[in-house]
Amino acid sequence: MLLRFLKFYLLVTSFAWSQVIDSTFITFTWMSDTHIGTKTGAEDLRAVVNDIKTERFASFAIISGDISELDAGQNLPLAKTILDSMDIPYHIIPGNHDTKWSSSGGAMFSQLWGPDRFNFEIGEYRFIGFHQGPIMRMGDGYINPDDIVWVENILSTLTDPRQKIFIVMHYPLDPAVDNWYSLMEIIKPFNIQAVLHGHGHSNKVRSFEGLPGIMSRSTLSRGEQPRGYTLVHLYPDRAEFYERRPDADSSRHWYTLPLGDFDTSDSLRLELPDYSENNLSGVKLVWQISTGSIITSAATLDKNHVYVSNIGGSIYALDLETGEQLWKWNGSGAIHSTPAVNGSRLVFGSVDSTISCLSTADGKLKWQVTTTGPVLGSPLIHKHRIYIGSGDGIMRSLKLRNGRIIWEYSNIDGYIETRPVLQNERLMFGAWDGSFYALDAKKGKLLWKWSAGKPGRLYSPAACWPVAAHGKVFIVAPDRAMTSISMSDGETIWRKTGHQVREMIGISEDGETVFARTMNDTVFAIHSKSDEFQIKWSMDAGYDYDFAPSMMMEKDGNLFFGTKDGWVYCIDSLTGELIWRYRISDGLINTLTPVDANMVLSTAADGKLSLLKYQRSD
Repeated sequence: MLLRFLKFYLLVTSFAWSQVIDSTFITFTWMSDTHIGTKTGAEDLRAVVNDIKTERFASFAIISGDISELDAGQNLPLAKTILDSMDIPYHIIPGNHDTKWSSSGGAMFSQLWGPDRFNFEIGEYRFIGFHQGPIMRMGDGYINPDDIVWVENILSTLTDPRQKIFIVMHYPLDPAVDNWYSLMEIIKPFNIQAVLHGHGHSNKVRSFEGLPGIMSRSTLSRGEQPRGYTLVHLYPDRAEFYERRPDADSSRHWYTLPLGDFDTSDSLRLELPDYSENNLSGVKLVWQISTGSIITSAATLDKNHVYVSNIGGSIYALDLETGEQLWKWNGSGAIHSTPAVNGSRLVFGSVDSTISCLSTADGKLKWQVTTTGPVLGSPLIHKHRIYIGSGDGIMRSLKLRNGRIIWEYSNIDGYIETRPVLQNERLMFGAWDGSFYALDAKKGKLLWKWSAGKPGRLYSPAACWPVAAHGKVFIVAPDRAMTSISMSDGETIWRKTGHQVREMIGISEDGETVFARTMNDTVFAIHSKSDEFQIKWSMDAGYDYDFAPSMMMEKDGNLFFGTKDGWVYCIDSLTGELIWRYRISDGLINTLTPVDANMVLSTAADGKLSLLKYQRSD
């Protein structure tokens, strides 16, 4: 007991010998980027938690995201079991690995821990924490508009408007989060002591327009870095940050943060998104509506009606010409599924484990099927049959009329989020298990299974919507490869790695041309008929570094796609010539829905649905 007391005394007095130590201080532990599911993630976290329990330094803990390597299997439940063994309260938010690669569509976190944000007071301090996604779609961070309103409501009702506040995020509060400035405008007038964040896996001090930013190390042991975490002592005038390493039983002081009453409202600003190019684009914003919640799906067009879903669990039906809302349906779970229409029926899946069919006329529920897991895939309807994949790794075929399940294929070791392609009675799709599948569309039996042979789920050809023509199916994946596969036997026809593609692909309406985008500016077209990788054209689109999983859609000779930074592009699909581009948002653009050669529907992470129209200058 005496030894433990001496260690504690030396810890709190080190690096402060010239100051009189205040006898009243608050200590908390800060863990980040635990990445349960990696080789040492669980072992490292157990060691950190055991150290926290043994040393008894802290009165509470904060965990700032990337709890898991990906939300699959028992990764998040295992993390909760380990964290719950602490005898102090903890406050936790998810990170991009928990929300982007999620077999539950982000639902597992809330099922385990409740709300994915926190707001609490201790002593004279307030801690406000929330995540920045991205949710299910690869992109930069994006703060849910709901969370921005929530933060604004907290700050506007403070009993003491000059209360000392810590903001807790996973990403830094800078352009790594597309709508960073929307939050900055709200919090800057208040007495923000610091933004605490993870993501970078190392101890670092930043400045966000004058607001102190402090990044914590990961708990992981990697290379020469031993496992560890951050220990923080809060005094009335300062916060002392220590790196605690359990294996060495050592604590290293690495930063002193001044605390007080600060005003950063006049600090220099970072560069804001630039929309000035829109004035010369020849494009008109016909209408725009806000759903109030992040959208991860594409709009669905059926004659003069438009349908769109959001993660708030709503389906909207709108008039194409005016954007007027015709009806709205509210469900109980987030909807990442792009709805499919056939006749008077609208079909989609939800993270509440249901597949639903609504009447296109009035939005009333025709039928609903409860499945065994979150339904993340986008449905394909063919000959009155629905094909849709789910988060528990099951592809299903259902009857359009009543939702009766015709068959299920479950021999898949990863979740399904894509929209399948069907040709020659073969249903083809990728999953987050590194594999690409072809099933008999009538019976649901496996015809073949393809894999690139590269280990790691995160390289899976799972997010792209595959395209098919001339007996071949084409895919792109995060391993930066584009592949042509024989539909008959699943053999690789060709595989190209030199163009740095990721998850962006498309096909012409006549099936003769396949389009793809690289991660650095380039758009190219290839011949679908050739058994070799044969480029038709290639062009520099000037979108810089981009990895948005926005599929490429052709309509009447024009090719449309969106980027992670809010740009909508239109390119001549025969020549690759840029026709126009228009910035409609500050965040990720989902797969676009062309109306004709000059009009396109756009959905974005900001929760808005827009109709754009190009008015030719000639």
